[in-house]
Amino acid sequence: MKLRAPLSLAVVLVLFLLLVQVRLWAPYFETHNVTAVLTWDAMGHYLYLPAQFIYHDLSRLAFIPDIMREYQPTGSFYQAFPAPDGPNGAMVMKYPIGVALLNTPFFWLGHWAAGRWHYAQDGFSAPYQIAIAFGSLLYSLLALGLLRRVLLRYVSDAVAAITLGLIVLGTNYLQYSAIDGAMAHNYGFTLYAVLLWLTVRWHERPQRWLAAAIGLTLGLLVIVRPSDLVAGLLPVLWGVTSVSAARQKLALLRGRWGDVALLLGFGLLGVLPQLLYWKWASGHFFVYSYEEQGFSFLKPHTWQVLFSFRKGWLIYTPLMALPLLGLAVLWRRNRAVGVPVLVYFLVNLWVVSAWDIWWYGGSFGQRALVQSYAALALPLAYLLAWLGEPQPGRAALRGAALIACVLLVNLNLVQHWQYMNGIMDGENMNRRYYAAIFDTPRPTQDQLNLFDTRHRLPGGIEAYTRRELARLTLDDLPVAAETGITADAGYNSRQSYRTDPARPYSPTLNVRLRDAQLHGGQWVRGSVMVNSEYGAWGQKLVVSLERQGKTVQWENARLQNALSISHRWTPVWLDVPLPADARPDDVLKVFVLNENGSPCYLDDIRAEALTPKAGW
Repeated sequence: MKLRAPLSLAVVLVLFLLLVQVRLWAPYFETHNVTAVLTWDAMGHYLYLPAQFIYHDLSRLAFIPDIMREYQPTGSFYQAFPAPDGPNGAMVMKYPIGVALLNTPFFWLGHWAAGRWHYAQDGFSAPYQIAIAFGSLLYSLLALGLLRRVLLRYVSDAVAAITLGLIVLGTNYLQYSAIDGAMAHNYGFTLYAVLLWLTVRWHERPQRWLAAAIGLTLGLLVIVRPSDLVAGLLPVLWGVTSVSAARQKLALLRGRWGDVALLLGFGLLGVLPQLLYWKWASGHFFVYSYEEQGFSFLKPHTWQVLFSFRKGWLIYTPLMALPLLGLAVLWRRNRAVGVPVLVYFLVNLWVVSAWDIWWYGGSFGQRALVQSYAALALPLAYLLAWLGEPQPGRAALRGAALIACVLLVNLNLVQHWQYMNGIMDGENMNRRYYAAIFDTPRPTQDQLNLFDTRHRLPGGIEAYTRRELARLTLDDLPVAAETGITADAGYNSRQSYRTDPARPYSPTLNVRLRDAQLHGGQWVRGSVMVNSEYGAWGQKLVVSLERQGKTVQWENARLQNALSISHRWTPVWLDVPLPADARPDDVLKVFVLNENGSPCYLDDIRAEALTPKAGW
């Protein structure tokens, strides 16, 4: 028996194995860390399962403080909030229940494994993390397999294979399937693939079970990410190419009212678990669980979502410009598919852009658009098919497209590596810093500092003579918990300073410009040695200038960066030019600011003057 479309099938299997390998390369199963699988938003989606089946406390979540102390899965607990109008102490989950439902079999697998191999059966030990991580990869395999079947309805085996390869290797879907697969986007992508496959099949041959399955899939999409209600536009508009085609579809639906009833009924069945949970937890069938966060539909942040260096979709996932170009080809060649995909994309982009926190927290690229890649695979495939046609002038375009795809896939993989290694920040990127680290696997401290400051020492430190102005060692200070001076660790001395949010300011170096023979325009360097267990997050090295008790200059650089190594002393420095109007009585200050950060040890705080060498 001849295997149909063997190339795309082989590509699906290879891509799945690649995702598994990436997961193994970056396991993050160290549970006592915020980089584990079940952390941050993923923890919020998952929390229903241990709360209900292990602790039998879905209402008050009294076990959370113990989990926070043991595993540190999140900086602060924001995944639930006090129930409005509910019993005193009752809590409501912030995130919907859909991901938890889809993860239920893998939760029980992890629970069994924890007991079998004598791990804590607390919902967060390593077997649970591993089970959820690899369970999410099985959903990725299902998604790629179904998306392949959809694509083969319209394009060749080779085009389908290339399309799937580009989606996985050239976009941030790689991050949200292989690494952050426990977040909602991976499950949403899978449900979109299911929806497309069911929609195509129903329009080829309407059957009631397909209508019921479409409704159930839409319901699940809503309780995975409520904003994905817009996915309903795909089956509704499928095949609608004109007003007359719309009338024909309405006539078809009237003739198959049973299918419509089943779709609506199973759609309600899909969202019913969420409605019942809200009713049980708060007394209301509908609860807006995102509290103060909301939408600005009349003033969407579309430009920022698409093009900003903070989190622009086409900046960090530029390959997705290809399916946008492909929309024109799809519109011309298959309007029955082009209309629903185009309308869905525009409405979905509007909804995603209208969210006031349009950068969607810490993430690689615009994660809110990841699940839409299943639908955008169609215009991408049509563009590739168009490029592959033996028409005059297409050879040059094919060559350019091939080069572009290779470069964009390479860029995507490099940026993934940068993101996973802390070089690319997940929340507050900017143009200056992006340019400094572009395609750079090993950035310097000076490049990393551009994340926080616009200053960069001209010519590099080799062009300057360094003169020490002041140095703060801690050996002469008495050890005391209230001051943070400790003998637990030391760099050049026996003692160090342990940071704490209760003490925002570290011991400070103070240097009067007159005494140090400094003047306006001269460069100075502040530095500190840092030692941390899980990262010096939320803390900054500050170099400031004070005049008569008022700060006239402030520059800072974060302590935690891509060069930080846990459990080892690591230098952090910041080079700053003094303002041109600096006065002799101004005071240069060097210290560390703790903005509710994680604890770390500091030693050897220094201030230095930098004087250009002759001939530089």
